[in-house]
Amino acid sequence: MSKEFKKRDIYPSPKKSFMFTLKPLSEIKNDCLYVLDANVLLLPYTTDVKSLDAIKDVYLRLVGSNKIFIPSQAIREYLDNRSNKLSNINESLSKKSNQNFNYVGKYPLLESLPEYQDILEQEKLLKEAIREHQNRIRKTMGAVQAWGWNDPVSKMYHEVLSERVLDDAALNLDDISTDLKRRNELNIPPGYKDKSKDENQAGDLLIWHELLELGKTQSQHVVFVSGDEKADWWHQSGKKPLYPRFELVDEFREVTDGKSFHILSLSGLLELFEADIEVVETVKSSEEEVKGQATHKLDFSKPPKKPTTIQASEEYRKHLNIPENHRLIERSSKWKVKGGYDTDTYELVEIDENDSQVAKYVLYDSTKTEPPFNRELYAEKI
Repeated sequence: MSKEFKKRDIYPSPKKSFMFTLKPLSEIKNDCLYVLDANVLLLPYTTDVKSLDAIKDVYLRLVGSNKIFIPSQAIREYLDNRSNKLSNINESLSKKSNQNFNYVGKYPLLESLPEYQDILEQEKLLKEAIREHQNRIRKTMGAVQAWGWNDPVSKMYHEVLSERVLDDAALNLDDISTDLKRRNELNIPPGYKDKSKDENQAGDLLIWHELLELGKTQSQHVVFVSGDEKADWWHQSGKKPLYPRFELVDEFREVTDGKSFHILSLSGLLELFEADIEVVETVKSSEEEVKGQATHKLDFSKPPKKPTTIQASEEYRKHLNIPENHRLIERSSKWKVKGGYDTDTYELVEIDENDSQVAKYVLYDSTKTEPPFNRELYAEKI
């Protein structure tokens, strides 16, 4: 189908599309099938035990009524990213176990002052407390490292969702490859936003075909539980999701002979099934944090508008081991206070003597917002 006839391809039965009414989720929540995306499977790694228990309770209810499923492709993407979540936990603990406290230091001239002696006595107690704190963090790291693939989230999934994975063996990959090419050429959702990827371009489309097949074979409404907010899943307003793309809603209607298709976040699913409001808010907070990380992925494809040497560059240069004949350029920075830390985040580029880019970094400069106001620098080379 050429671009000249794109709309005919998207809406093959316009009269039915025009007359179709999407059923409100509040009316059909007990008649829907709920399908979990990979990002939803990964989200509990950033929540707490209470939230994990609440998620488990909702999943058990849906399993009991045969209403919850996971696409095979979502499982593949989950398995591919689960190690990153566990690694992030271990790395965060490692940073905390190695952070230093800025002691007053030795000042012989002050030794006659009782106030100075009081400081030294207090620092002795602090050193002992910090040493014990670091030991306990390292013990916790040992427990995390002993999990292997038997962490609390994986255990819950094994217990509750082991029989809920869809079988995609019947999907015709040649047909899907052809469909992917068509959608990419005509910008038809889902998946065309991933056409610049080096790999897994068909990930969203594989999941979509599993959703269509499920809705068709079971003749049921489907709710896709996902944190994906890309424009090939959502109509957006102010870069925020507003409605699921009508092309998707109508394609689902076409394939399933009139059934409704919705997209819902994990917090939305918990709210729909009346989970504890505190849990819903905690999961929402985790979703926002994940979205913030995703939208802050660095784009080095364009040169900086006004490259400038970063402030306190000598300190950061030393931390990054930048050679003296290289420059360190700041592309952007941001600031936020969260989790008890005041953090400046810098996007940096190392430039050699020939004005060639040799490395890229993200550097975090964090200071505790409460006494003893510990400060730490952490950088990632990307």
